[in-house]
Amino acid sequence: MDSAIKSFKVSLVIPAYNEENYIGDCLDYAIKHAGGKFCEIIVVDNASTDKTAEIAKKKKGVRVVRENNKGLTKAKQRGLLEAAGDYIAYIDADTRLPENWFSKAEKFFKERENAVSLSGPYRYYDGSLIHNAVMTGVWWLSAPIAYRIFGHALLGGNCIVKKKALHEMGGFNQKIKFYGEDTDISRRLAKLGDVVFRMDFFIYSSSRRFAKEGIIRTNFTYAMNFLWEAIFGRPFTSSYYQDIRTIDGTPKAGLKTWSAITGFALAGVLGWVLGVKDQHEALPLALFYAVLVLNTFFCVRLLEKIIPRDNVGQKIFDTLLVLAYFTSGLSLGNTSVFLFSSLLLFIIATAKYVFLLDVIDQPKFLKRKIAIDLSGVMALALAFGGVFFGVPYSTWALAVVFGLANMLFLTTHPMYRLD
Repeated sequence: MDSAIKSFKVSLVIPAYNEENYIGDCLDYAIKHAGGKFCEIIVVDNASTDKTAEIAKKKKGVRVVRENNKGLTKAKQRGLLEAAGDYIAYIDADTRLPENWFSKAEKFFKERENAVSLSGPYRYYDGSLIHNAVMTGVWWLSAPIAYRIFGHALLGGNCIVKKKALHEMGGFNQKIKFYGEDTDISRRLAKLGDVVFRMDFFIYSSSRRFAKEGIIRTNFTYAMNFLWEAIFGRPFTSSYYQDIRTIDGTPKAGLKTWSAITGFALAGVLGWVLGVKDQHEALPLALFYAVLVLNTFFCVRLLEKIIPRDNVGQKIFDTLLVLAYFTSGLSLGNTSVFLFSSLLLFIIATAKYVFLLDVIDQPKFLKRKIAIDLSGVMALALAFGGVFFGVPYSTWALAVVFGLANMLFLTTHPMYRLD
């Protein structure tokens, strides 16, 4: 029995992106309630721009590893490569380990030699009584049934897996952005041994996602991704993961976003009311400007989350963009000035994203945005030239093409996503 216990060598891996508000408590509970039984605790700092790494490094016995390639599966794979234990425990950075969590796992793997993983549900430490009761009911209704039907289940933020099995199956599928990654793991692990899900092997978690997105929507998203991955071998949500965090932990459509959009919209209203004399001539410009404001809302909302706030270069670009924006909005009554200032706006935006290629690790998003803004530069240059040479309906062509393109970007081919 003693030799079996001594052989239970577990590395705890905690992927963390901008988790300064949670990582300290997560580590405190893991250190205290495991009683020093983890052979190591690794925090994978997944390109954080806040104090996550700084807080984690202050905890005794914790090793911080930096993974600059953003993504949950990339962080977990880095943890797998770094871990020294025969077993790897993965928990989320906003979880809190119960007192008997480690001892349950130790007893389980001692008794189930064929098992390659053990996992269990969340319970919530910061929700209301009603919220917690509802979510407990959801877990008890869904998890045992799904486990019985498919024969395997795993919750990525609360599991222990044999490292050998993870290596044998080829590690984590890094093409998966977020949703479905744990079902992908359990499905592939099930070919190597028993993948066990037990309701008594729970961990306490934050309920922040339910508070942000709602219980119904969140549960539907997770359920569909579980079923899609289990049945078809791919996630249901394949293109976009809505991160509920920002740099400072506030909702991602923050003060900067709303202040900018409100200011730009007011500039357009003032430009129309005070400067427009020929409404027929100004209407396509107003339509173009309205779509541009909507486009900018999604853009600023995303960038507010991923750009370091102390970046001087970006502040300069943003100042120039704001000036160009207000000039465009206030000049709706003057077609040439509007088109020229809008052309400058797109040129400055293109330069901004080229500069960001060396600042943030989101090359796919940035290259998409640069290509789109360069297309905007060409479209505005053509429209400006058309007006200059008297080509009829140049501004209407610009407004229609720009509107249709943005309908595409915001619906079937979402532009403002990270992948």
